[in-house]
Amino acid sequence: MYGLQSILPHVKKLTGTPLWEIRILGRDNIRVFYIIFAKDEVLALHGFVKKSQKAPKGEIAIAISRYEEWTKRMDV
Repeated sequence: MYGLQSILPHVKKLTGTPLWEIRILGRDNIRVFYIIFAKDEVLALHGFVKKSQKAPKGEIAIAISRYEEWTKRMDV
């Protein structure tokens, strides 16, 4: 089954940030940080292979930095 119902257990909001995280499970545990900036628009900011239980602060910082850079370029 595909669609929103199949991804809901694999998506979460990162507390204290504008970021959301989607988990792609398999041989490697891949994470992608993204934002939803309009009703039907998503901006993927950073993906990485997660090796520990918590999201590394450095990976979050990369995504936040890219988001800030994007907002400056787009004048959002």
